[in-house]
Amino acid sequence: MRFINNLNIFPKLVLTFLVIIIPLIIISLATNIRSERLVRNEITSSMQAKVNYYLTALEYSFAPLISIQQQYLIDEDINNLAYTSSFMSDQLYTETFKSVQNKLTILKYMSSYVEDAFVYIPAFNRKVSAASFDPIHPDEAAAMNQLTDTYSSPFILFNNSLWMSRPYPSFTSIGKGFTLGLQISSSALQKSLSSFSINGNGGAMLMNEDLSWNEIGGNIPANIEKTKQTIKQNLLANQISGYESFQSNKTKYYAFYEKSPKLGLTLAIFVDENSFIGPIKQFATWLWWISIASILVILLFSYQIYQVIHTPLKQLTGAFRNVEKGNLSTQLSYRSKDEFNYLYLQFNRMVFRLDELINEVYVQKYQVKVAELKQLQSQINPHFLYNCFFNLYRLAKMHELDKVIPFTKNLGDYFKYVTKTADFVPLEQEINFCLSYVAIQNIRFEDHIQVEFGMIPEKFTALNVPKLFLQPLIENCYKHGLEDNSTGGLIQISFAENANYFEISVEDNGTILSDTMLEMIRAQLEQSDKMTDSEGLLNVKQRLMLHFGNAANLEVNRGKLGGLIVVVMIPIEEEINDVPSDDRR
Repeated sequence: MRFINNLNIFPKLVLTFLVIIIPLIIISLATNIRSERLVRNEITSSMQAKVNYYLTALEYSFAPLISIQQQYLIDEDINNLAYTSSFMSDQLYTETFKSVQNKLTILKYMSSYVEDAFVYIPAFNRKVSAASFDPIHPDEAAAMNQLTDTYSSPFILFNNSLWMSRPYPSFTSIGKGFTLGLQISSSALQKSLSSFSINGNGGAMLMNEDLSWNEIGGNIPANIEKTKQTIKQNLLANQISGYESFQSNKTKYYAFYEKSPKLGLTLAIFVDENSFIGPIKQFATWLWWISIASILVILLFSYQIYQVIHTPLKQLTGAFRNVEKGNLSTQLSYRSKDEFNYLYLQFNRMVFRLDELINEVYVQKYQVKVAELKQLQSQINPHFLYNCFFNLYRLAKMHELDKVIPFTKNLGDYFKYVTKTADFVPLEQEINFCLSYVAIQNIRFEDHIQVEFGMIPEKFTALNVPKLFLQPLIENCYKHGLEDNSTGGLIQISFAENANYFEISVEDNGTILSDTMLEMIRAQLEQSDKMTDSEGLLNVKQRLMLHFGNAANLEVNRGKLGGLIVVVMIPIEEEINDVPSDDRR
């Protein structure tokens, strides 16, 4: 203290200013480090969500191919060509052959990912494709006759290309009848992967489990073999998603990856760190330069700055404390045009940019979720469409015109409603749509399944509800509860007002529901961030909560009929109870 007292005013001013400015520099650096960590965590979460979205898009692209390939295994023309062609007349053989080629052409052009579709028939030792009937090499024939798990790893690798091969039959003497194969287009995969780059930066890679095959799109950094091995080890350790960082040409990269449980493939997206952390690192450099400039200002203008330094520093310190507490709406204003004005501007830009980046992360997550729900809402079940046309064909063939007329009328009403652009409709329209759907299903199941609709309370007929929220619940009864019933199936749809909720119940008398299955369905409904076998029920629950708020719910229990009962609980607004029945809209 005696040493300081012996100094003149100039060194005292310099020392005082240094004592004040150094803590500010430390606080700024600490804030920058914490901000960088926060933004890094949020953006990596957003990147991982994008990888999941792109991978889900690939799964949706291949799902119809897997489905129709399974249908072709029981196709009559293909089976006839494979088993009874030697007994056919020339005319019948030619017609059957052309029919098979036409179906293979449809399968080939069904998706841009299909390069060729063919049927390999061991009896001829040839493969029939959309435009050829060529011999097949023994190595290719052996490769095509491999069994795969359709629902977890449907691909095989041959000649460094992916193939979807389904031998028939799939038990003893595999492939002795025929083998239905699809060759996946490498160029289409590369084009699709190129579109997966983040903001036009980096690239994407699709690879199989043992890394013996991969397709690349965009700009992939060099020296990624070690990273690929690390991803492989993580997958073996059952870590099916995550990210790894690595250096390449003095640039730090991130590899975000996720494995598809439906395709058995892993998608990895590579992004350099500077594309999302660069602005914050640049701010740290600016902060250092500002600190150096501030020290020079202290040395040159100590006495003059002393007059105006106290108030600005107090405001700046308070602003940093607010940012540390999470208040990103803090903004500073300064009238003078000195160095503090520049410092304040940089501080405001930092806070604004931090708030903008965090908001972008949340908006991106919300948009991805809404896009998934929109896709689920607008998707038309191809199996239902096939069944409708097969039933229409059967009715026409049997000359049951009295059934064809209402069937086509209900089918038209069904697709008119499904393709309707409105996201929300009155409850009465949704019920009428379900009546058309049930009428169509009655043609298929005849007297095996009966459906009973209760009366809708009058004041709820105009209730605004998400389109296609009730039909999936009824479809669930057909698909999972009663499809195997030979007779006596019953579905009941009832409506009730209970306390503060309007309840819609969908119940069946299926006999396959066990306590374990019931608990599994309940657990899956709580896992809103995962795709499960109950994704239809989960989709309905999420759409109800988005429209009616968190008070809305979907509960599952064992019903009085012995099967599953799904109860939709819609919160009742006070206005509904207060408005007279004649005035309700």
